[in-house]
Amino acid sequence: MVMRFPVYAAAGAALSLLAMAAQAAPSSSGKRFTCWTDNQGHRACGDAVPPQYAQKQREVYDDQGRVREVKPREKTADEVAAEEKAAHDAAAKAVREQKQRDYDHFLLSTYDSAADIERARDERVAMIEGRRALTEKTVADNQKAIEQQQSRIDVVKRGGHTPGKALTDKLADLQASLVDNQKALQNFVSEKQQVTDKYNADLARYRELHGSAAGAE
Repeated sequence: MVMRFPVYAAAGAALSLLAMAAQAAPSSSGKRFTCWTDNQGHRACGDAVPPQYAQKQREVYDDQGRVREVKPREKTADEVAAEEKAAHDAAAKAVREQKQRDYDHFLLSTYDSAADIERARDERVAMIEGRRALTEKTVADNQKAIEQQQSRIDVVKRGGHTPGKALTDKLADLQASLVDNQKALQNFVSEKQQVTDKYNADLARYRELHGSAAGAE
């Protein structure tokens, strides 16, 4: 059984009619009805919801006209996607905030002052500069060894002979080593910048944390 009421009808009157119908029906004790709004804007109630309205919001009433359950409408695909994105963003934000709290604790428990961070930064930069200087010397030695090996090969060629495999293999090894060392030398520039940026960021955060603590006092 389906009963329809205009959407502008008084809600109390509609429910009263519904309750009267339920009480008049035989064996209606404990009977429940579901109400929904159809596509024409009319309020409809009945024992079961037609399939075409199953996705709309429904209210379940008992035989006294009291609401026992409200079944929300089904969410659209866009709404579901938006909720999933919001949940994902919230979870990612929580992870970032926890990581920041952990790192803040690390900074405060590792360094006693901003000067400690500056000192650690300068020591790391000095280590990088030391490694860079050693690599520069290695590159220079490499280049000298290549020149010497090439000279040996040239002597053999001028004598009208073909250089042996050992001579040419040694030259190839020296040239490959030079390429690797030159790449390492170039990497020191970016490594130094990354280390400097990291410690400067730590220094700024450390000062911010101590400033917040001082303000709280």
